[in-house]
Amino acid sequence: SSAVADCHTANAEEDPDCYAAVRWTMSDGIFVHPEWYPGLGAMSSFEAVKEFLHAANASVCPSLPCAPAFETCAQPVHGDVCDEAVMFAKLDGIHAHPEWYPGLDAGSSSREEFQAIIHASNASLCPRPCVMDYLEYSVPTYRSNESLVMKGVSYGPSPLKKAGVLLTDDDFMSEITGVQWADWGRGDLQTLHQMGVNTLRMYGNDPNVTKRTFLDDAMRKGIDVIIGQSDYPFIQGPKPCMRQDFYCFDQVYEFYTLNLVNGFTMDGNSTYHPALKAFILINEPDLKVQPRHLTCRAILTAFDAALQAEKDVGVTGNPIAFTATFSFGMFDGQAPGLGQMEDFYRCIQNPSAAPTLYTPRNDLLKAYKTRWVNSFNTANPAFSVKQLLLDRYGRTFWNDELKLPVFIGEYHSVQFAVRQDLKAMLAATRSREYPFFIGFNFFEFSTRYDKGGTELDFGMFGYGNCTLGLMNYSGKVYNVWDLTLQNDMIGDPMPDAVADAYGGAMTSVGSILKSSPCVTPVLE
Repeated sequence: SSAVADCHTANAEEDPDCYAAVRWTMSDGIFVHPEWYPGLGAMSSFEAVKEFLHAANASVCPSLPCAPAFETCAQPVHGDVCDEAVMFAKLDGIHAHPEWYPGLDAGSSSREEFQAIIHASNASLCPRPCVMDYLEYSVPTYRSNESLVMKGVSYGPSPLKKAGVLLTDDDFMSEITGVQWADWGRGDLQTLHQMGVNTLRMYGNDPNVTKRTFLDDAMRKGIDVIIGQSDYPFIQGPKPCMRQDFYCFDQVYEFYTLNLVNGFTMDGNSTYHPALKAFILINEPDLKVQPRHLTCRAILTAFDAALQAEKDVGVTGNPIAFTATFSFGMFDGQAPGLGQMEDFYRCIQNPSAAPTLYTPRNDLLKAYKTRWVNSFNTANPAFSVKQLLLDRYGRTFWNDELKLPVFIGEYHSVQFAVRQDLKAMLAATRSREYPFFIGFNFFEFSTRYDKGGTELDFGMFGYGNCTLGLMNYSGKVYNVWDLTLQNDMIGDPMPDAVADAYGGAMTSVGSILKSSPCVTPVLE
């Protein structure tokens, strides 16, 4: 009680020395010399810093801080002065004046960390940011013994409504594309959360674009994220490894290093963001790598490159799982999907043998046994997947020698009713027969009008005629359309079917979709 009576709130007029010391500590000290301030960080309040300084040197701050009249934090409202200040700091300010933002970087620091710096220097411009609680763990979530059920959706929301129009960039995890997924935009993440979705399998991946805000927002919604490496290093870039007989180390190393420093990691690039659970090194390599006998080389060299990039950047915390997502094709008389997984397992045990002929820099077999999960895509229904793969999987991959979980990267059989089929597949994830099966991702979020053809059969959401916003992305302006419900083969709205199967809080999804206000659309 005496301490409370002796408390004093420092201010620039009455206590300039203490006030200046607190402000300097908040804006510079904890970033330049974090070892001086154990227990403090970018999100620490003025009062917490003053209390620390008082305990360390009472001559600088003679009195304890008084508890503030109210302990509030707030996120900026999209478009307000704080939001504009944070965006300027992230996109421009830190590049022009990095000394203004000690300890932060453009790629991996969060909006809240930038907001904390701004608040410390000008509390009238930005309120104190709300602190997020980031989990810490030492085993990849998909390799832990925890019981989990992946109830995912494949998310690649191309904004185009016409076939034959090319996207300038298909990475939909950037700040700009928040007009689709953020609460201030169309609100896709909130819609998915209310549907019971707990995982997103992503597609396009521009390694030069930071993913930090997307991962933070997904984590707030309780949604895990699986990110894939695009085909760029393999078959699309200016020097794809297909021209080097699929020795892909150099291309993937450069690509993945950029991913690590652009939002995959946090805390000075020392730990993975806890929303990121797995990385798909390559999607359907069995259909892309030619000749097929080089498939293992492509995967192994990519795996080795990702592990080496982790080491060189210094990433050790919150390890993620790695995978290569195979097709459900049948090759050489082997079981679909499973045969490709077994081929890769044989190969990784002796990578220097023909035809792979590769000497890895890292212990790939050890990493395989501790960091790898298997995955595949399929358009087969639940009963077929169980018969062709799940019933046989355990013999090779779930035994005393090896225990590798498996998930489905893309799942949707258009010839069967979605509601019934998803419930059957979810039952398999909970079955004692399949302790290795962790779940699947429904394919897909929205119809890919730009691809046309059979792609039009997929997508649980279509696009309406209201432009909810405009997205100026990579040199082109796109319409962000309102979402409409698409029906399955029996006329059942697919979003409602998915929400019902996943146990969502909202199973009449149409009632939560934004349909106004509309802005003037642009021509595609």
